[in-house]
Amino acid sequence: MRRSSSNIYSKSSNRIDKVDSDDLDQVLKFSHSNSLQNNPNKSTSGPLDELVEAKSQLFENIVGYDEIKKIFNYVLNSSLPVHVLLVGPPGSAKTLFLMECMKLPRSYFTLGSHSTKAGMLDHLFNSRPKHLIVDEIEYMAVKDQAALLSLMETGILSETKFEKTRQSVMRTWVFASCNDEKKLLTPLLSRFFVLYFKKYDYKSFEKIANHILKRECNLEKELSTLIANLVWNKLKSRDIRDCIKIGRIAKNKDDIISIIKILKQYDKANMDKKE
Repeated sequence: MRRSSSNIYSKSSNRIDKVDSDDLDQVLKFSHSNSLQNNPNKSTSGPLDELVEAKSQLFENIVGYDEIKKIFNYVLNSSLPVHVLLVGPPGSAKTLFLMECMKLPRSYFTLGSHSTKAGMLDHLFNSRPKHLIVDEIEYMAVKDQAALLSLMETGILSETKFEKTRQSVMRTWVFASCNDEKKLLTPLLSRFFVLYFKKYDYKSFEKIANHILKRECNLEKELSTLIANLVWNKLKSRDIRDCIKIGRIAKNKDDIISIIKILKQYDKANMDKKE
């Protein structure tokens, strides 16, 4: 039976209370190989198979951006952590890439603006995710950015509270997005591969909406095109997630038109006019 260990606070700032099991990968692979030689009929399914399957299906919802996908494939197949920052305005493909990364096993998602309230550091210490996904990382508290820098630079997650420090060694890949990378701590920014995205034009937006709504909602092109058109022109949104939300609840053309009408009636800009 595998013995679990817990993170504790230590008076010594040099004390490391937990070592990531991923650091034993090479030993486990060797042991696994010998086990298969002794018992060739033994099942080989496990976390590694889940990761391979997840990687093979990753980014299928994204049309184009083949060069970006290639970078992600290199990063995900690296034996050591490599981190990626996606920079671009709202209404760019960076959000789609983060959504796809959330499908990876042992992943944890957080908003930069809520990292402290959501207990990001506690979650990292307790759950030890392999993939940390941060949206709007530029709004992350400075102390959380500093902790993240240590993790990315040294593989050591460290936090000090009440004059006590807890530390943990782990291997975590960080995938993050932001609108303005200049708001990040410079040392933290330097730890990322930084990739820049432009806003969608309508043609790209419609193409991506058609692709995703067919895969996720099984909508015909006529309906998905209508959703893309109305989201873009009526709601003035460039967020592909708005198309997905509507696609999940609309069954026909009348549903789509009705939903858009209600959303438009109760959107912020329209309510401000009424006031």
